[in-house]
This record gives sequence, C-alpha cells and structure tokens, in this order.
Amino acid sequence: MVKLPDEIMEMLKTRQWFDPEWDKEKESFDPEEQQHTFNGHDAGAQQLGQSDPPPGPKLLWHGEAKEREKRTWLINKLIPERGCGLLSGQWGAGKTFGALDLAGSVMTGTPFAGQEVARKGGVLFLAAEGQDEVQIRLQAIVDHKLKMNGTHLPFTWIEEVPSLKLGFNQLLEFVSEASAHMREKFNLPLALIEIDTLNATADFKDGNDAAEGQSVMNRLRQLSQASGAFVLAVDHFGKDIEAGTRGSSVKEASADTILAFLAQKSLSGNVSNMRMAVRKVRGGKQGQEFPFNLEIVDAPDNETTCIVNWNSTPQQDKGSSERDPWQGAAAKTLRGALAHVISQEGEDRDLLGTGKSVKAVKAQSVRTEFMKRYPSDSEKKDAKRVAYHRALKAAIERNLIASREVDGEDYLWLVPMFYAA
Repeated sequence: MVKLPDEIMEMLKTRQWFDPEWDKEKESFDPEEQQHTFNGHDAGAQQLGQSDPPPGPKLLWHGEAKEREKRTWLINKLIPERGCGLLSGQWGAGKTFGALDLAGSVMTGTPFAGQEVARKGGVLFLAAEGQDEVQIRLQAIVDHKLKMNGTHLPFTWIEEVPSLKLGFNQLLEFVSEASAHMREKFNLPLALIEIDTLNATADFKDGNDAAEGQSVMNRLRQLSQASGAFVLAVDHFGKDIEAGTRGSSVKEASADTILAFLAQKSLSGNVSNMRMAVRKVRGGKQGQEFPFNLEIVDAPDNETTCIVNWNSTPQQDKGSSERDPWQGAAAKTLRGALAHVISQEGEDRDLLGTGKSVKAVKAQSVRTEFMKRYPSDSEKKDAKRVAYHRALKAAIERNLIASREVDGEDYLWLVPMFYAA
C-alpha cells in the first residue's frame, strides 16, 4: 500500500483539498479513509460486491521479462492487422482503384501488389465520394481479375456516410452490423474498413489545424479498436505534392501505414509512371515502390472502367537521376517553389502562340518563393541568388522548365512531362 506523505495527510485534515465545496461543519472528513481511496481500495465498494478498479499505468524496466503479442499483419509487412492508415496521392493517380483492388485481395486472399494477404476477411467501404462507381468498379475486379462470376463476396458499402465527428455512434452501429453479418453469412471477420475520402467524412472546419486533425485520426483508431479491422482512409495530396497528404502533418504522424499513389501528369491530363510508394509503415520497410497501370475493361450496361495491374516486383526508391531529373537541393527547391506558385497564381496563357495554353507564372514570384525556401549561410549574401540562377538555367537546359518574355515580364512554366513529377 502506498503511504501518503505526512504533510499531505496534514493538509487533508485542515484544508478542503479534494473538494472546494466541502463544508467541515456539515460533513466529517477522515484522511485515513481518503488514504484507502487513494490506493484504490474502497471498503464500501467491496461490501457492495464491486470489483477493484483496473490497475493504472506502471513503469516498465529494461531487462525485465514482458510478454508482448507478436506483430500481426493484414498485408504482410505492408498493412498491420489493426490500426489506421492513409491511402494518399495526387488527383488522377488511381487511389480509389487501388483501394478497391486491396479490398479484392483481402476478401479472396489473393496477393496485393505481390504481397501476401496475412488475414482474409470482409470489407466495409464507406463511399462518401463517387458512390455510383463503387458497384461498377468492384464488378470489374470480380469479372476481369478475380474471375469469380456468380460468387457473392463479403463486401458491403454505405453511400450516405455519417460524419466522423457528429455521426460516429451511427458509424459504430454500421460497423457492428457489418461485422455480425460477415460472421454469419461468410464465416469471416470484418478485416478492412475503407473510407473514400477522409475529407468528405471528417467535416473539417480547418484542415490545417493540428488538434482537429488529431481528433479525426483518433476516430479512425477508435473504429479499428471497436471492430478489430484495419481502417484505411483515402486522402489527397496538397497543392504542393512534396509536402505529402493535404492538411495538418499530424495525420501522417498518427498513421500506422501510408500508401502514396503517385504519377506524372501532363497538362492535358495524360498520366504515366504510376506507382504505389510505401511512404510509411510501422515495423516494415519504407521507400518501396510498386509500379502499376490502369487497364480499361468493359463494365455492365456498355460502360467501361479500370482495374489495377501490378507490373513487377517492388523497387527501393533510391532517388536515381534516371527517374527523377530534379537533382540537388537547389533544383528540388526550385521545383517546389514553382509548383507552389503555379497552384496559387497560375494562369492559362498561350505564350507560344500555338493555340495551346500552359499554366504560367511570373518568374519574379518564383524567385521570391525560392528565396524563402532555400537555406544558405548568412555570411554569403549572394548564395541564394546564385543558387536560384544556376538551378533555373539547368532546369531550362534539361527541358524541365520553359520560359517566355511577354511585355517585359518573364514567365515560367513546367514542361508537361514533368508537371507532377
């Protein structure tokens, strides 16, 4: 039993320490009784047959034996069995197709991106966006990839998705119903909950607010704890793609796994070099990239859709110049500065007189943003200016950036092939 210090015992006798409303004239106060309460042994509660309160936190010491549960996975070394994560990426990079491909693998036990499915189970899909596409895309996976025509899969979805903030109790009811039905009809656990998209279900007042972002991620974790499933939310990259997932950084910090869907996009909308990068995984290998393409396939009612085809074995991201032509700190800073200014000030202009517009910005705005971003030794006053001009010259020579003077004003734009690099 823990003994309260004498000075605290004396305070308990003379002061209203635990309850400011306590009136010593109306109610007696026994510090010895308080000593029992402090130690979690309330005699009155024991007389009523109530059990002792659960033990609180305790110190753990290195070298002392402690049995821990072995880490378990949904997708081996990629997605843990329980927890929460993000499937983030650029617009048009195949995020939802990837999410449904993952669902198909979990339901059938077939590998996902070449990785073993460690826990087979049912899927609950919360379609807050693109509701009309869910059934079409899932059926395409069944018909063209899984080859399971006529088979009912343990997949259920919601098209009117309650808010993670205000409708969380209703969400828990849906999860409970889905889990029970999976067990009853398919004899499988609910293994995966997918949310498409996080922004559409979170009702953010300020997406950049850290406290609000943490609260939403806590909701995802609570869904996982209540269901025993992994909760994966589809999310978007911000305007500056180098910064990763849009909004507060606490979202990525709180996630157990982050799968980033990346691509190069031209101004005309053509997409190439599609890949899924393992941006983060607790207990696994980060930095791997899994290339894929989207195959156009027939869908019911004379429609078409896409399925994911994984191309080859994963590759470690080594930042090679062959894949990323923006080499060096100054070049990467220039790319980030230009992409940011385009997102804020870009205007569609026919600068070459070809009838085709490009999204261009004033060179001075890019230079200003570069100066804010690029670190330099304060003793070398011209270091930033020199770095900017060298990086700009190299980017133009490599055909990464194009420039044009119009009415005495220099304009810059990204060459389409590397617009979303």
